[in-house]
Formats: sequence, C-alpha cells, structure tokens
Amino acid sequence: MNSSPIFRLLAVFFAAASVGFAKPALYIIGDSTVRNQTAGQRGWGDPLAEKFDAAKIGVLNRAIGGRSSRTFLTEGRWAAVAAHLKPGDFVIMQFGHNDGGPLNAERARASIKGVGDETEDIVRASDGQPETVHSFGWYLRTYVRETKAKGATAVVLSLIPRNIWNDGKIVRAEKDYGLWAKQAAEAEGALFIDFNGLLADRYEALGPEKTAALFCGTDHTHTGPDGAEFNAVALAEALRKLPGCDLGGMLLPDGLWLPSIFSDHMVLQRDMKVPVWGTAAPGAEIRMKMGNDETTCKADAHGCWKTSLPAMPAGGPFDLTLSGGGETRVIHDILSGEVWLCSGQSNMDFTLAKTEKRRFAGVTDWEKEVAAANHPRIRMFTAEWTMRESPQRDVVGRWAVCTPENAGDFSAVAYYFGRELHQRLDVPVGLIASAYGASTIEAWISEPALAKHPQFKPLLDAFAKKRLQFRDDPKAFENYAKALANAKPGKPPKNPDPVQDQHNPFVLHNGMIAPIAPYALRGAIWYQGESNLGTRALYPDLQKTLIGEWRELWGNREMPFYYVQLAPYKNPSDKPGSGGQLAEMREAQAKSLEIERTGMAVTLDIGDAKDVHPRNKHDVGLRLAKIAMTDVYAVPGVSRGPLFHEAAVENGRIRVRFQQGCGPLRAKDGPLKQFAIAGLDRRFVEAAAVIEGDSVVVSSLEVPQPAFVRYAWADNPEGANLTNEAGLPAAPFRSDR
Repeated sequence: MNSSPIFRLLAVFFAAASVGFAKPALYIIGDSTVRNQTAGQRGWGDPLAEKFDAAKIGVLNRAIGGRSSRTFLTEGRWAAVAAHLKPGDFVIMQFGHNDGGPLNAERARASIKGVGDETEDIVRASDGQPETVHSFGWYLRTYVRETKAKGATAVVLSLIPRNIWNDGKIVRAEKDYGLWAKQAAEAEGALFIDFNGLLADRYEALGPEKTAALFCGTDHTHTGPDGAEFNAVALAEALRKLPGCDLGGMLLPDGLWLPSIFSDHMVLQRDMKVPVWGTAAPGAEIRMKMGNDETTCKADAHGCWKTSLPAMPAGGPFDLTLSGGGETRVIHDILSGEVWLCSGQSNMDFTLAKTEKRRFAGVTDWEKEVAAANHPRIRMFTAEWTMRESPQRDVVGRWAVCTPENAGDFSAVAYYFGRELHQRLDVPVGLIASAYGASTIEAWISEPALAKHPQFKPLLDAFAKKRLQFRDDPKAFENYAKALANAKPGKPPKNPDPVQDQHNPFVLHNGMIAPIAPYALRGAIWYQGESNLGTRALYPDLQKTLIGEWRELWGNREMPFYYVQLAPYKNPSDKPGSGGQLAEMREAQAKSLEIERTGMAVTLDIGDAKDVHPRNKHDVGLRLAKIAMTDVYAVPGVSRGPLFHEAAVENGRIRVRFQQGCGPLRAKDGPLKQFAIAGLDRRFVEAAAVIEGDSVVVSSLEVPQPAFVRYAWADNPEGANLTNEAGLPAAPFRSDR
C-alpha cells in the first residue's frame, strides 16, 4: 500500500516477528468449534491460547471452520503445521463434527467411520480429482505419528458435545467419534482428553437453559463467546491434570495471578487511585495491603477481580502483599511517583545502546550515556513485541531499575523524557515503553474504535481480506517454515500471517496496549508517523481516535498526550516550499494540536538526511519533557517553539504572526531561511524573511502581489532556523492549505 523510501527502509529493519519460536510452541488444529470468526460464534481455541504464559510458550490456533480430519490433511493444512514442528512443541487436535455424511458429497469432507485401515478410492465430485479416503482414526493417527516424529507431543481431544438433549441428558459421542478419537490416541501412544464427556458432565450440571446460553442463538453446535470461555476453562483444568504432559505448567496460574505490569520494581502513579486487577479462584476474597492501606474485593464467577489502591504521595520503596484463595503474593521494591506511557514506532523503540535485538539503535555517544545512567528511582517496563487478533490479558515484560547494567535496553526518548522529569520534580518516574518498529498508528487502535468511523472502513476491509487469503492458503504458512529453516541468524523471513504484520489495524492494541490498560499513569508520549505516509490524509482522524480511545481506556478525558513531529529525512530540498510526503505528514500531525491537552515536539533541526533514526534522542525527550513540565506540573517556562497563527498581506509583503506563549522570535545562525512566497498562481519562490517584533515579514521582488507563504515546507528543509528565545524551533507551516 505504501511504497515510500522510508516505508521500504523500515520494512528492512522490522520484518514481522517470526513464529519460529525459540521457546516451545503449541499448535491447535480442528474445526469451527475450535476457531470461529463468524459473527456471534467463537471456538475454544483462542480463549485457551490466552490462558498460557506467553513467556513460556507461543500458541498458534490453526483450526479452521468447515474442516474435517480428512480435509485438514488433503488441503495441505496439516503439512503447513508439521513443517513448523520442532522438538519440545505440542499439538492439540479436535475433529469429528464434519467427518460424517457421504464420502463423495459436494464438500467431500467425510471420513470412513472408525479407526481402521480400510480405504475407498473416489473421484471427488467437487473438483474431479482422485482421492483415497481413509478412516477418521487413520487421519488422527497420522497427525499423532508425524507429531511424535518431530519430537513434539500430541494431545488428542474428543469433540465438544452439541447442545442436544435426550431424557434430560446431553447426547454424547462415546460410541462414535469420541470413542474413535480415544482409540486413535491409544494406538499411537498419544495423550488423550475426553473433552466430550468432560463438557457433557458440566453442561448437565448447568441444565438445558444455562447450557443453551453458552451456544450461539439457536445453533446447537457453535458456542458464543461465553461458551468458548467456558470450554477453554474446562480444557485448561484438564491440561493441568493430564499425566505426562508439560503443558499444564505453561498455563497461567489458576490461582492468584496478576499481569506482568504488576511486578517487582514497579512505579505507581502518585496522587491518584491505582487500579489493580488479576485472576483467582472464582469467589475468592482478595486482600491487598501496602503500608497502612488495605483493600479487599471478590473474584467473580470467571475468577476475575479488580480493585484499587488509594491515592498516595511520592515515595517508597514499599512492598505490596496480595492474598486470596489460600495463596499469597508479595511485590517488592515499589515506588510511587510519575508514570508515563511511551509508545509509537521505531524512533520510540530506539534504545540508548545498540543491541542485538535493536541493531539500528544507539544514541550519540551511547557508551558514555549508558555508563552514566545510574538513576535507581527511574524504572522502565518494556513490553515485548506482540501482535494479536484479539485483546490479550497480559504482555511479556518486566520493570527494570535504571542502572548502567539495564539502561542500554531503555527506550532512549522515554529515558531522556523521564530523566528530565525525575531531576526537575525530584520524584520517582515510571516509564511504560510499548513501541514497535515500522508500526502504523491504526495498529495501536482497537477494532471497535476504528469501526466507529466510516473513513477507516477500507483499512479494516483490507485487513479482513488479507486474513481470509492467509487462512485459505496453507501453502504460505508451509513455505514460511521452509524459509525459517534456511534463514540466516538475525535475518528472519517475513511472516505471511497478516496478524503478525505491524502495519495492520488493531494488532498492536490487542497485544501491547490492552494488557496494560488501565494501569494508572499521568499521560502518554508518542513518536510515530513514518509508516503512515501513504495514509497521511487519514492521519488527523486516526490520531484523534487514538487519543480519544486511550483517554477512555484510562478513564481520564484530560489525559495529556504529547507527540513528536517527524524529523527531516532524505536529501535536502534545494527549493524552499517544495513540499513532499513528509511535509504533508507533519501538517497532518499538527492537526492534533486542536485537541485539548496535547502538545507537539518539533524536530526540524535534529534530523538526519541519511538515517530515518536520528541519533539525537536527547533533545527529543527533553522537548517532550518541557511540554509536560509547563502543562502538567505548572513549572514556569517556555515549552514550545513558534506555532503559526495567521498570515496577512500588507503592501506587497506577508506578515506572519504566531500563537501566543512561544516567547520572543529568533533567527538561529544568520538570516532566516526556508521561507517561500507565492501569488495566486501558487508558484512558490524563495523569499526574504525578517523578524519584526512578534511577527515575521516575508517578501520577494519576484512576487509583487503575494498571497501565500510557506515555511520549512519540504521533506528536509535544511537550514530552517526560526526559533524562539529558548532555542525551540518553529513548526513548519503553509498558509495555502
């Protein structure tokens, strides 16, 4: 969609994350009762995936609706999964709902009943191709055998029961597909869970009325979201008890649990109620104590609980003790201070040091900067790069104390921002770094928030189309496995799964924002935009939507949002006012200044013509901090450079006035540059510009009747030098919009 040089360069640095997990992987295969994207319907596979500890295992739900044990093989879907398997991995399989019926119907998906080796040769009515059809058990045995050959563990499930009752009992599959699944597992020495019997017992305990509520409307086969969650909970419990299987130990605790954001060394927002949430046994009383403050709450029927710590002044360290359901957790070394979310793409993800994971990074003199980064009251939580199709309950990450040993992995912009706040306010500072290189802004916005606006429908439709294409093309996933096997270290191939592409809508919101909201914080800083050059016309609406949603998520309509206007890049312009994609993008970014409690750090003077990742992150963080100091903390000072207010034609010249509060105007290092002027023909020429009091007067002998003026209106307006007395650069502008 976007073929700009910046986009191509960023794509080199940030090929989407690989599913070639170094840690174990769990692959889930099956039909629509396992994975379902039909409106109102949901399979148990996705909610089960959310119950695993992402730090221990990666989960891929490869199930697809309408498939049988037979067609999952014949369509190449199993080959695609098998190509990825490695020792230590797991496969959970559940089939049977689509295996009945005639072998050679139009959909050609039924298998021979039973577990034997009998076959039937057919010419498929669906496409005229010959096929040897095997038994249901044969297909399952094949999956198990090939899983074990790769050194992975197979877990066979009997199919979930349908919502069909007979004499007050759920109709079970204990004499057909449930039985055959068990027999196939036994024949190949696989692990087996009688999921059909387990769920039938639970449905009968609920009764017909409550069981019906778990299914989607009058559909007796497909569960809705509540049913999917119900089934996933039951399966997770069964996995914990399954002898000879390590999967149970990779699940999140079934007792007292908190997201990773609540962990040792965390910083809590001062002077504000602090939400705390997690899970425990259903109905368990949760008791939380920190210092003299104590609060209690109860876990609901799903085991979810949420409470708040009372507002507290800056200070610490403290310990937080939580107990519930007979368990106790203690979180150590907690500080209370100022907490900020730091998000965006690679220039926010850019770390102080050049590291193995972020080779593009490293600030100017990074070795000295890291060695001097000894600020134990500054802490940073760095969220692991995570993209998901649905909102997650947790993201891998940890709070790190700012020491020379840890600081190299800190977001540089966030670090300099936080250091300035820490030094000026003399309070602890917590920084939540949740950023991903080359990401678009729509990736950070939820699907419901995007769906409210018709102008974003093409973005959502394009993503939906990509997901369907990937779902229907198992060969792409298989080829990816082969590419991974042949990849050079540090150069993974691009993942073909559109959900693992940071340019697509809502995937980063789901993976890296949903798990941390509404952790109490003061505000957010944002550095992003390069990947939206191709959709820059939509950017003002997208950024407005992002700001609005984040304020809603955090329950604060006035939450500060400060962002960075993109720095110059590419060859300098030899013609003032020539424009370009970056120039238009900066204008799109500036539109957000119309939203209350926002601020923009201008970086016209600290770009790099040859690098989209300028090394000078100190001034970026400092400029963001200046805005926060004046706006949030009421510290006197000038925090913004000159911002265009109006242009008026007078006597063959144009007088440019700026918004109030930017301070006296200055020309840095000589006469003003990068001003251009034009008549009604809009043919811009270089113009002379001089400061007169609180305005700039622009003129050119070539344009005796001027109508429009531009300043720094180019991708790289080298030499643009209008500042204020504080040395902060003026934002670029044009009056001919």
